[in-house]
Amino acid sequence: MSLTERLSANAVATAAGLDSNWVYKAEANGVLPEEHFVSDIIVIKVYRLLSTFVWPDRPAQRSKKQDLDTWLLSALHAARDAVTDTSTTPETTLWVTQTGVRVAHSREERAAIESPSPDGQEPSFLDDQVALRLPIGRWIDELPAILTRIKKREPRKKTTRASSTTARRRASATVRSSHH
Repeated sequence: MSLTERLSANAVATAAGLDSNWVYKAEANGVLPEEHFVSDIIVIKVYRLLSTFVWPDRPAQRSKKQDLDTWLLSALHAARDAVTDTSTTPETTLWVTQTGVRVAHSREERAAIESPSPDGQEPSFLDDQVALRLPIGRWIDELPAILTRIKKREPRKKTTRASSTTARRRASATVRSSHH
């Protein structure tokens, strides 16, 4: 699996098991760049899950466009970084809370996050707050098999409707003039 391979928006969406509208929404919100790579598959999965999540003590504000919260940006960066992190294993887990994120690469690291001291007396990062646990290591581990199954067309060059119409007219005019 080449992490530098460019993918189309549709390939990213298909590999993530989502509708391509999620990719375009993520682009519009600054979550994904216009050029897509393998790591964007994991980022869009995390974005899809977390962008609609409302923390229990926060009111839902869906009617107005808002900037991405720090916790969400942190989770998206952690997910992207995990794709290239040599410590990432199928056991890698991303914990997301309102106050931050933690990445654990093994069962032992996950246990240490849940209970930092052997006797369980030391406070945990997870204590007294809602936490979401995302199995990003498993998702990353599945990428090579998913990428071999999807059609990987090279992304199209972005052209405006006007420029493509102009190009068709020029081509048509060239064809007409060569027949005379």
